[in-house]
Amino acid sequence: MNKDSFDFGAMLDEQLKGIKRSYKFGKAFNDDKSIVRPEKKSVPAVAEGENATLKAAWQAGEAVSGLVEKEVKGGYEVTVAGERAFCPFSQIDIYRKEASEYVGRKFEFLITEYSKDDRGLSVVLSRRQLLEIQRQAMKEAVLEQLNEGETLNGTVTKVLDFGAFVDLGGLEGLVPAREVAWERVPDLNTVLKAGDGITVKVLHIDREAGKVTLSRKECITRTFRKTPEEEEAARNAEEVAAWMKENEERNRNVGSIAGAFDKLGL
Repeated sequence: MNKDSFDFGAMLDEQLKGIKRSYKFGKAFNDDKSIVRPEKKSVPAVAEGENATLKAAWQAGEAVSGLVEKEVKGGYEVTVAGERAFCPFSQIDIYRKEASEYVGRKFEFLITEYSKDDRGLSVVLSRRQLLEIQRQAMKEAVLEQLNEGETLNGTVTKVLDFGAFVDLGGLEGLVPAREVAWERVPDLNTVLKAGDGITVKVLHIDREAGKVTLSRKECITRTFRKTPEEEEAARNAEEVAAWMKENEERNRNVGSIAGAFDKLGL
């Protein structure tokens, strides 16, 4: 798979223009997989106390750059275009991390709510929606290039009883429990954990459903573990062999002593 042949940045820039504010993951694509764009409408005049930049971005569904200032109740305070805005915890990332990963850093956001009342301007942001859109674009690109039988490097994102999910660079695949190792692994968490680097082989691709089945065991040396019965039998065999060797030594020594007595005429 040659990911370098795709310009992800150009693809994302094109798809992010004019995204609907009501965009919901997986429900805003046309038949050709392009993002549904809202009808162009005239932008009304900006009222006193409003922010022209933010209002235009909100109406056009365009991303805005914001600085995460601090953690507050329920989320983060973000400064965008000179205005104070709010990003809920659930919308700061796909998988939320510690506050130190966000505070003091600049990110791109979509404006999900924009309103003004007697209390002032209210702006709500979502970075997660933007990441989901980027992720979907990358997923489709990776899926298009993927081939069964390929060996790839990925990162474990989640470990469950039935298997482990692996990120292949925008596309997640599943390593079923039976494909984690050659031997049976009662608890997959003893072998894998989220964040682990992993090498996997592509077993099956369902392009229509966007699902990929992977194998870890096909990329590691096959080992054969003995059953408890086999281990017990091996121990018994070792004990018998040791006893026979000891008995042989004893018999040899007895023969030597008898010969010595014969030579002495005793």
